[in-house]
Amino acid sequence: MNKINFSIGILSWKGYDSLENSLFSYKKYGLSNMTDQKFVCLPEYSEEGIKIAEKYKYKPILIKQNLGILGGFKSLAENMPQGPILLLENDLELIENKKETFSQLQKSINLLNEHSFIQVRLRSRKSPGEPFVGLKKYKSYWSDNIVSRTKRFLRPSKARRLIGTSIYYYAEPHKIHPNVVKKIDKNFYLVTSSVLNWANLAILVDRDVYLQTIIKKAEQTKLKKQINGFKNIEIELNNPWWHKNEFKILVAPGLFKHNRLSYRGY
Repeated sequence: MNKINFSIGILSWKGYDSLENSLFSYKKYGLSNMTDQKFVCLPEYSEEGIKIAEKYKYKPILIKQNLGILGGFKSLAENMPQGPILLLENDLELIENKKETFSQLQKSINLLNEHSFIQVRLRSRKSPGEPFVGLKKYKSYWSDNIVSRTKRFLRPSKARRLIGTSIYYYAEPHKIHPNVVKKIDKNFYLVTSSVLNWANLAILVDRDVYLQTIIKKAEQTKLKKQINGFKNIEIELNNPWWHKNEFKILVAPGLFKHNRLSYRGY
């Protein structure tokens, strides 16, 4: 199987049991052999984290202090080469076989380059793992009952912003929301940021666009709400700037399941 022109970057603050599990799945299903550019960012690193990264032939990026999610992903991306980068947290287990993984990644990269998507989402649609707060919110507004209909009537803008999450709920979401969700390839769907929030989990992005547009905007946004005292990108980008820009988002069938094996304080 040929190499693909992309890089893999994993952010791992502690949670080394999850990291080991994820890296084992990447080796088992061939992901780690699809590129030579592989990195693990280790804030507040320990020897255990370094050994796990090196065991699976990922280059460790060593940071003495905790930088939070935004700071960690920024440092990770800055140490990766230009072009398409697959950004993962350490608890994202690969659940598809080698053939499917190669096919989805190659198609995702081709479409990313062709259409200049702000992100390609690769969290599994059929088995995304928990938690999935957005899915619960979508169902609360778009179920066929009086409570949901009332919510849509009272808060139409909020209801519309949740439409993109229908891709994780329906097998054919473009038939449920035909004016908003577009099918552009087999099981690949296009929406804009007006109907789907930014996601950190299992995303393919262009490295420079990510740093210059997404990270830059998140750093500039000042909010009191944070995770463990740090910015996390998702919170900062859930704002009118994101919704009004209508960035193009591609949702793939997905390859990764969120599977956190131990509690890390958030």
